[in-house]
Order: sequence, then structure tokens, then C-alpha cells
Amino acid sequence: MEINKSDLRLDYFLDKERPLYQHPKHFHFNTDTKLLANFCTIRKGERILDIGCNNGALLYACDQYDVKELVGVEVFDEACLVARYNAEHFFKHPTKIVCCRVQEYQDEPFDVIVSNPPYFKVDATHPDISMDPRQNGRVEVHLTLEELIRNASRLLKSNGRFYFVHRPNRFNDICKLLYQYHFQIQSMQVAYDQNVAKSLLMEARKESGCDCKILQPYFIK
Repeated sequence: MEINKSDLRLDYFLDKERPLYQHPKHFHFNTDTKLLANFCTIRKGERILDIGCNNGALLYACDQYDVKELVGVEVFDEACLVARYNAEHFFKHPTKIVCCRVQEYQDEPFDVIVSNPPYFKVDATHPDISMDPRQNGRVEVHLTLEELIRNASRLLKSNGRFYFVHRPNRFNDICKLLYQYHFQIQSMQVAYDQNVAKSLLMEARKESGCDCKILQPYFIK
């Protein structure tokens, strides 16, 4: 299977210096992707894993730093092809895109894991909604919150950092599962849209005794 460039749309991620191709039928990067990209702290020489990398937007943001390696895991074939195409054309650092479920992925432990995962439980979705590629990026069909956190813990070094974005109404579930899988919350920030809490940005450390820092709220313009 090969990508047809004519099927892709060229957009810009974060600024006009970062062109990125997207597939019209698949989940596009959005405000949450941009918020998470700016929330992450990446250090020299680190190995980065993006769980559910889609078109590679978060990896592209990490590529601006002097990293050792970028790895993306994605379950959809077409999205993997787009991510590989973007990596080949725009990325500076070694990048590997793996098409599989993260539940089955094996590798050496990473320094940092990032993820903009599906937010909505399957039972909270209207039964008449078609599970097209875009909806699959929003609903926990292939990756539940627990599977995300469990596999992040499995694939992360001790004291490694896990950055992700989620919905504020899942906060209780998030805290419970992070503690269950040996994480401590290091920092968190709530993003507001017209005074409504829209997104929850989290930094968690594996097997760490860190304190939790609550950052100033971010107001989406």
C-alpha cells in the first residue's frame, strides 16, 4: 500500500515553518494537539514514543529538539503511511512509524511518551454514529484509557515522563489509573474555551515521588 500525494492536504502545524500533510478522511490535528505539543518538555538525547501518532504531528513538534529517536505507533494503515510520508519529507531526526496496536508493541523503554488519545467511552457514543476513521480517533474503540496508561507504564523508563491530553470529566478515572500503574502527576494544566474547561494537560512520572504542580490555566483564543 502506497500513499497518493494527491489524496493529501498540506497544512501547517504550530507555525508557517512546519508544513504537514493530512488525509482528509482521517482525524486531523486540532487545538488539543497544539496544546499538548507546547506543554511537553523534551530534552537532548531522549527517545520519544507517540501512542496513536496519526499523521505524526506530535512527533513533528518533538523533532525540533535534539532527540535520539522518534517512534510512532498507529493502528490505521493509511495514517501510518501519512506519518511516514511526513517524516521522510520534514523530520530531521531518525523516525520509525509502526503500524500495530500499542497493546502488542514491544521495544526498549522510552524516556518520554506522548499521546493525544481517544476521549470518549464507547457506551457514551450515540449508536447511530458511524465509526469512520475520524470517529475512531475520538472514541475508545481500539484504545481505552486504562490500556493507554497501562501500556505507557510498560514502555516507559523508571522516572520517565508521560505527557497526554484528555477531557476534564475523566479526571477521577485518570488519577485512579495513573496511581494504579505506578505514576505520579508532576504537573497539570486546564485549558478553557469561553470559561468552560475543555482540555486537561497532564505530565506524569513513572515510579517517582514528585510533587504535583498545578499550572496557570490556559485560555483558548
